[in-house]
Amino acid sequence: MENITQPVQKELVAFDKLYLEALNGHINDFQFMLDFVSNKKGKRIRPLILILSAKLCGEITPKTLEYAVILELLHTATLIHDDVVDNTKERRGQPSVMAQYDNRAAVLLGDYILSQAIVHGVGTENLQILKIMANLAQNLSEGELTQLISSSENIIDEKRYFDVIWKKTAVLLSSCSEMGALSVNAGTEKTNILRSIGENLGICFQLKDDIFDYFEQGELGKPTGNDIREGKITLPLIYALQTAPKEKSEPMLSLIQQQDFTPGTIRQLIDFAKEYEGIEYAQTKMQEIKEKTMALLNEFPDSEVKTAMINLINYIIERKK
Repeated sequence: MENITQPVQKELVAFDKLYLEALNGHINDFQFMLDFVSNKKGKRIRPLILILSAKLCGEITPKTLEYAVILELLHTATLIHDDVVDNTKERRGQPSVMAQYDNRAAVLLGDYILSQAIVHGVGTENLQILKIMANLAQNLSEGELTQLISSSENIIDEKRYFDVIWKKTAVLLSSCSEMGALSVNAGTEKTNILRSIGENLGICFQLKDDIFDYFEQGELGKPTGNDIREGKITLPLIYALQTAPKEKSEPMLSLIQQQDFTPGTIRQLIDFAKEYEGIEYAQTKMQEIKEKTMALLNEFPDSEVKTAMINLINYIIERKK
């Protein structure tokens, strides 16, 4: 990540400062909760994509950093809410907000941070930015609801899976790259290309996250098989169920339909997905998307920033956590 962030290190430092300011100086009654959130620093993938996208098209402006703060606030709010929905006690090896406090506090704090994203969005006085924010919020909500229904009704379908990750993750990263381009007044063609690049990065990011669930990744704070335990049937298992012989797939399908997710049955489903090359299939999909993304990046001249974006694609696909 140090190699990737090096060309925009100065901008990321400035972003960090603005993001902390957005979560500080609020009502003293719950500032300690906002401090808890602001201290949980992640990889900063979203601001990184936004800033790199902007720099591919021109010089960074104050708008670039402000847009990055808006999207990070919106994303932070959705993560807090997601942890409540999924009953996630840990995130990146640290307690989630709902584990540190309780569900009520997490929901309300998520609402408050979302309101801050809206306040900052209105402060741009840019209708195009507000439209992107509104569409993003709608898609994120639709993606979560669709996934919830798919889990409860045992809907196992590859197209539906990609529809969900498009709304849950791809739209967020495509909004980052699009708003980065808009922040430096890039033309329509470049903005559209960058929107597609962000979308591809989002799909690959979610595919990789879903693959992690089939392996021991204790340091992630996301136990192996956690998605399956929650009834989320992801691409490796979907592919195995679609391609394995009927006599092998039907018992696995029966376990899913019965919601019989004990440690033993989860291990069976994971082993089944691996045996019928579900992991390899998901990895092949990521490589296909990577090739499309590299072709889109060819529209930009060679530069340190373009190299950083290429390295980011490789990082997303090859990361270990």
